[in-house]
Amino acid sequence: MTRPQIIGYIGLGDIGAPMAERIVRAGWPLVVWNRTAEKSRPLVEAGAQAAASPAELAAECDLVFTCLGSVSAMHDVLTGDSGILKAPDRRVRLVVDNSTVPPADAKVFAKSLAEASIGFIDAPVSGGAVGARAGTLAVMVGGDPTDVAQAEPVLKTFASKITHLGPVGAGQVMKACNQVLNFGTMAALAEALALGEQYGLEPANIVEAVSGGFADSNVCREFSRSLAQDDISPVRLLVETLEASYKGNLQTDLAGRLGILMKDLSMAMDMARIHGVPLPVISHFDSVFRLIHHLKE
Repeated sequence: MTRPQIIGYIGLGDIGAPMAERIVRAGWPLVVWNRTAEKSRPLVEAGAQAAASPAELAAECDLVFTCLGSVSAMHDVLTGDSGILKAPDRRVRLVVDNSTVPPADAKVFAKSLAEASIGFIDAPVSGGAVGARAGTLAVMVGGDPTDVAQAEPVLKTFASKITHLGPVGAGQVMKACNQVLNFGTMAALAEALALGEQYGLEPANIVEAVSGGFADSNVCREFSRSLAQDDISPVRLLVETLEASYKGNLQTDLAGRLGILMKDLSMAMDMARIHGVPLPVISHFDSVFRLIHHLKE
């Protein structure tokens, strides 16, 4: 009988943790590591093992997933003093990166790993923490077809849609396109709310009225869910911050919560500048949030 692959997961943030939980609850042997060790505890209670470092994890696992907040964090996990490539007895043969990073950096990661005979695919996700918990994420994949086939059974534990778009870097290009669509939709929703509220319409009624029509979207549905459950999801945070700016109210108290979301905007805009692609709506969105950050400082 063929032994099951042992899976590693590095980066247990708002999205990484529920993705890792779905992997272990699907029955895969799982080893986890996070810079803040306390975040590993719920996964250990669910049946995972905790590694002391990325190097230790790489020595125990066949397939390693990463979900990190920055390029520098990924470099540290790969090549730092206790990184994957410093493991003396590496078992890992494939790294799957669920982070959102520029395509050029994904290619750098792939090159570094290839020199150690380790495969790499970029597999950023869309759907947020809600989708991660529900197992309905969309995964956009770049990499060698053989590597993608190896990772696919594990990807299916947290994704309802997996699209292989081409070689390494293609997944990150698609993630940038995804974010252009997301942010553009949120900007349009914010304008619709600002207009409707001036005529007495409630935000919840506005998104309910478009449900099922051409103007409906996952953004509208997530905004509606967040209103109904009275939580502050990233979508609601962005829409309400932008809407408030149209009323002359720059919510500087929210500035500290926008950083990781603005990272995706910056990535898309930098990619567009390289090829001279205008992104007027996204540029406006970015300018509003940078103004908020500037006033906060």
